[in-house]
Amino acid sequence: MYEITQKWRDKADEEHRQIIADLQQGGYVIFLRHAKTDWLQKDIEPFDFTHCEGQRNLSDEGRAQAVKIGEAYRALTIPIGEVISSPFCRCKDTAELAFGTYRIEKDLQHIPYKDNRKGREQMEYLWDRLDEMLAQLPPPGKNTVLVGHSPNLIRNIDIRSLPEGNTVVYKPDGKGSFEYIGMIWPEELFRLY
Repeated sequence: MYEITQKWRDKADEEHRQIIADLQQGGYVIFLRHAKTDWLQKDIEPFDFTHCEGQRNLSDEGRAQAVKIGEAYRALTIPIGEVISSPFCRCKDTAELAFGTYRIEKDLQHIPYKDNRKGREQMEYLWDRLDEMLAQLPPPGKNTVLVGHSPNLIRNIDIRSLPEGNTVVYKPDGKGSFEYIGMIWPEELFRLY
């Protein structure tokens, strides 16, 4: 059993090292789910983005995780251009702790899925906007970071719940489309530097 686990880990490490090598050249869009949160806090609707009260915020562990994610990117010499965050405090805090400066994009927010026409239309709109952001070429030699939420990616990678702090990498083609490259868990990212 150990041998199988080690072979899987070696293969994953090889894939992750290749993703890191690609990121070091720039030209990618990195979707980072916000760092770990306090699940005892609940988001209260309607959302008030001017105050963090009433939102599920980063836990102490999440704040430390966000700092460590930024340290990993710097240690691995991954060039970062623009950092764009959802207006939720957990995303803004992740962006600030990891990368320092960022700008807010309201269309990176998440809305709780509602099984009705209006809810579906809102999600479709946000998914379309995310596709536009993922297809946008970063400046030469840089990568763009989008800090958002798990539901943002449901249509792109068919995942219902992306673990907090996970990195998902996309390659824009400069023609309005993009390709999914891979995913790196925070623990894997930390092991690589």
